[in-house]
Amino acid sequence: MSGVRVRFAPSPTGLLHLGAARTALFNNLFARHFGGDLILRIEDTDRQRSRPEFERAQLEDLEWLGFSYDEGPYRQSERGELYEGAVQRLIDSGLTYESTDESGWRALYFRPPARSGSFMDELRGEVTFGGVEDFVIRKSDGTPSYNFAVVVDDLEMGITHVIRGEEHLSNTARQTLLYRALGAAEPRFIHLGVILGPDGKKLSKRHGAASIADYRREGYLPEALVNYLVLLGWNHPEGKEEFAGLGEILRQWDPSRLGTSPATFDPDRLLFFNASHIRRLPAEELRLRLEPFLEEPLPRGTEPAALEAIREDMRTLSEAPLLLRGITGPVDPATFAEELQDSSAEVFSRVATELEGREFGDVDEARDFVTGLRAWAKEGGIETRDLLHPLRLALTGKNRGPEMAYLFAVLGADEARGRILRAREARLEA
Repeated sequence: MSGVRVRFAPSPTGLLHLGAARTALFNNLFARHFGGDLILRIEDTDRQRSRPEFERAQLEDLEWLGFSYDEGPYRQSERGELYEGAVQRLIDSGLTYESTDESGWRALYFRPPARSGSFMDELRGEVTFGGVEDFVIRKSDGTPSYNFAVVVDDLEMGITHVIRGEEHLSNTARQTLLYRALGAAEPRFIHLGVILGPDGKKLSKRHGAASIADYRREGYLPEALVNYLVLLGWNHPEGKEEFAGLGEILRQWDPSRLGTSPATFDPDRLLFFNASHIRRLPAEELRLRLEPFLEEPLPRGTEPAALEAIREDMRTLSEAPLLLRGITGPVDPATFAEELQDSSAEVFSRVATELEGREFGDVDEARDFVTGLRAWAKEGGIETRDLLHPLRLALTGKNRGPEMAYLFAVLGADEARGRILRAREARLEA
């Protein structure tokens, strides 16, 4: 298709939520796939609820997700003259009348020439509707209603395709009648399937549905969110589910794979995608992403080791401080002294001796050190678990965690030796 023009049109009455972000994503992919244009339009005719701070936050979130647009942002609050011209055309056609609205004030209503009809949906085929009642097109405060402003804007902006959620199907019926009353053909519609919560009901705050800003604060990666969102209503022909980023998605995206079936949002699956993307980040990129979340700088000289030590267990960037404290935080050997094997004292003595005066320049040196310990233990008939488990307890106080070499590299030889000696004393006193 040539000359494709689509639009993403959020209302600045709150933060950008998952459903809106999905709509923005599919409009972005559609425009790029066909070499068309994406227009950003701010639908701020609700004077009571629209806030500039919400608009700024939404624009920041769109940029953070990696979405670009070719025109805009246009604001409906700045387009009053355009709406008045269209209102006058309907008045001249005898299709309007004034009456009191729900607030008791006078508003301008549209009287459709027909109460029923149909429109084409690219995914659903012909959609019929009926029983459309008169509805407001200009509110009592002089601002255009949502359905009216949308139609006028889409006509003026030359929108060819309207991509949005199926909750707009009832609006589409009203808008179709307005397009035709204004002597124009409606755009081609694509209504995406609804997003459901884990309980099978429409996704809402009761499911813990967070805004994009919330996910940013929690340390989700934008590429992980985009990766998950694209699967809520679209599927890869070969069933592929993990994509490196928006660029890879675009190269493999095919609009014919869009569907109308409901998509279930699974927060645990999103968390899985996020952890997977964190594990794939290059070391320097991970360091940069983590900086805003760290409570204090990474241990000097051990940054690479510290990052790799926590990478495998990190599901969100905000977990990094806790994971780091799990390595560098204080350890009380009295809490585990009684579960240490009899051979632990020998292990502690040997390792403490080997650590004295040593320095670890990097993880590879620490790995060589651990390899030497394994060889010593094997020669002495000490099982690998009886070597590594007491050392892990001594160094972190925990039964599981990162590779042993990372612990030595992050803590450094002196700190590791001090912890091991304290654990030996606690074992002897137990």
